Amino acid sequence: MINNSYISYEKYKAKKEQNRLGDFNIGNDRIHQELCRLALVDNLVDEFHWDYWMVVTFGFHPQRSDIENILRDTHHRFDQWLRTNNQLNFLSVAERSKWVCLPERGGDGHLHYNCFLQLNIQPEVKTHGSEWKAIRYALNKSFEAVGKAKNKKIDFKVYERKRDKDRLRQSIYSTKEMTQRHIDENHGEDHFASYIRSWTDWQIQPLTPRSGKKIKEYDDTSGTLDQFFQ
Repeated sequence: MINNSYISYEKYKAKKEQNRLGDFNIGNDRIHQELCRLALVDNLVDEFHWDYWMVVTFGFHPQRSDIENILRDTHHRFDQWLRTNNQLNFLSVAERSKWVCLPERGGDGHLHYNCFLQLNIQPEVKTHGSEWKAIRYALNKSFEAVGKAKNKKIDFKVYERKRDKDRLRQSIYSTKEMTQRHIDENHGEDHFASYIRSWTDWQIQPLTPRSGKKIKEYDDTSGTLDQFFQ
């Protein structure tokens, strides 16, 4: 039985492919948490085929409910842009984008969310010259409008999905605080309880011209690793 609490992604993958994850001492809290984290990394690298990676930074010590509402409203506005950009009267739930957003607590008091965005319909490029420019424009406009409406400062960066090595690096970076050590050092703060999957946590509805750019507020949600794989 393996008792070392540090488990590399490569070691995890090898054991998974051999159907030998039971070799790890899952009764150890740190090992169990690390295996959960690596399962999420594995999903982001090989199963959830995202197209863009976003780093969204909020102000000092923001409320979780504010963050959820900002991300939810931005997702709604972005998908409305996809609908109008493609000149569609109806955007189904299956056609809406999917977001996986993982929290990261900065040492300066800021809270970041690292979000992986999957497109289920491709936008028409039109005057933007490329899909990359069109997506960046739409996301910037969406975050800007939501931040202004809610009087919140939001810093936002977006990156394209590129090489396998980059996808692994971004996935590992985005989950680096999903460890037992982080929980122990931050008064029980477990980021698995706060990460977001749009299709599970946001009560996604089809979009039409009557859907508008704003959505009603919902109660706070919580997430678990088991729900992520449903």
